[in-house]
Amino acid sequence: MDAHRVKDEELHAYVDGRLDGDRRLAVERWLAEDAEAARRVEDYRAQAALLHEMFDSVLREEPPRGVNDLTQQLKGRFAGNDNVPTWHARPLVRVAAAVMLLVVGAAGGYLGHGAMVPVEVAKAPAPAPDRPTLQTFAAEAAKAHRFYTADERFQVEMGAEDQGALDSWLSHRVGRSIFGPDLSGAGYRLIGGRSLPTETGPGAQYMYRNDQSKRITLFVGQPPAGQEASFSFAQNGDVATFYWVEGGLAYALIGRLSKDELLGITKAVYEDVKAGRKPRQPAPQPQAQQPVQQPAEQPQPQMQHQEQNPVQPVSDTLKPKDS
Repeated sequence: MDAHRVKDEELHAYVDGRLDGDRRLAVERWLAEDAEAARRVEDYRAQAALLHEMFDSVLREEPPRGVNDLTQQLKGRFAGNDNVPTWHARPLVRVAAAVMLLVVGAAGGYLGHGAMVPVEVAKAPAPAPDRPTLQTFAAEAAKAHRFYTADERFQVEMGAEDQGALDSWLSHRVGRSIFGPDLSGAGYRLIGGRSLPTETGPGAQYMYRNDQSKRITLFVGQPPAGQEASFSFAQNGDVATFYWVEGGLAYALIGRLSKDELLGITKAVYEDVKAGRKPRQPAPQPQAQQPVQQPAEQPQPQMQHQEQNPVQPVSDTLKPKDS
């Protein structure tokens, strides 16, 4: 029997019913003597039954229109094409059987120990969404500074002639009460501001200028959720930025200054903001002066003429001359 040892391919053919009578009997005698081969045959039969259950419904589906015609044409052109192998002998199904063999073999290993251990497939952690940070807020403020200080024609959206109106307008846009600090002590005066979008919501930019036409900007907006920070510094080329969070608002002071110069102005901004000064209200419009009505002349009381020691007219005192 060793000279005619049964190969694994013959075991598959035996399960598929494709062996002739003599070879089939030889395989059966081999299986009666080799328990390991008999176990493999049972596994193959289980795999075949599982494949039938999974794929028979697909194989019974009606092929698309034109496939039968093409099949008939190919049969006429290729020799031996009438001998179509059974479904389980087709190459793709044989590949599927090999895959199922691995699956069944792995499961059999667990079942052979009398227990199946549940395996939890670990999912790859989802990439963390890009969340805005105070650093991104400061970077946005620096970009806005570079852009709007480059051309005086559109450096501000609203001037500071009426700072109360400017503060009120920007507070409405940001949704919080904000104001432009007084930096006259540092040599800078407020020239106006504008509203700008940020990743955390609407923001406001106040622009200041000194006598040498050097500009600094104060950017105010909503801080990223859950982030609080004291003073932080960033340098991007010739643009320096101090940024921090105070009173539920994020601030960034930007300018083409040295770190020490900008720090001094930052302290002035912080002290003014910390004081909690409220936005200035628009100055009241002067009202047209009403003409002052002169009091009506009161009639002067007429004095009654009372003659005391009346003087007698001259004509009355002179006596006529004797003619």
